[in-house]
Amino acid sequence: MYKNGEAALDRILALVEKCPKELREKCFEVLLSGYVQMEVGTFKPTTLPPTIHVGQQPSLQPPQPESNIPQAVLPRFKNTAKRIGVGLEKLEALFDFNTDPFGLHALTVPGKNKAEKTRSVALLAAARSYLATGAWSADWQEVKSLCVDQNCYDLANYSMNLKKGTGTLFKSVEPGKPIELSSGGIKEAEKLLKALTEGGSE
Repeated sequence: MYKNGEAALDRILALVEKCPKELREKCFEVLLSGYVQMEVGTFKPTTLPPTIHVGQQPSLQPPQPESNIPQAVLPRFKNTAKRIGVGLEKLEALFDFNTDPFGLHALTVPGKNKAEKTRSVALLAAARSYLATGAWSADWQEVKSLCVDQNCYDLANYSMNLKKGTGTLFKSVEPGKPIELSSGGIKEAEKLLKALTEGGSE
């Protein structure tokens, strides 16, 4: 069952014999427990008895998850990372998986002015939506909230700034309704993801 188990047990029994009679049972429990923990990899003593560590095989550790990305959306993350030519861990770093649904980490969205930034925010929100649900569409309220975070929310021109992307980036823009990306918008959203993973903008 355990490598060198018999030799280790003999050593434990020899140590127990040196204990006062009233402490032997407890001593045996402690030493045996320590040996078992060491064998299964939950305990790492600073020094090991020679009979235990000589030729000992590495402990079998439970497999570590390759990322914090939920299993349900992991295939989309992998495919997107491959498609845009970045490492999965770089794409993962853009998102916060401690919330449900997961959101974006604090980042700086590129754009020369508020209008450009607003459209970039919508692209990014749609990309997050795609990774979460498979649909390239941005929630109106999520875009507005992200624009506030990015300091590009322009109350008077918010809808107009988004509508300027109709046809090129968005299929249609109607206040209060989800903003669906066009094929050109999907390409731009993926370029934006790639630029953000590389720490800049194109």
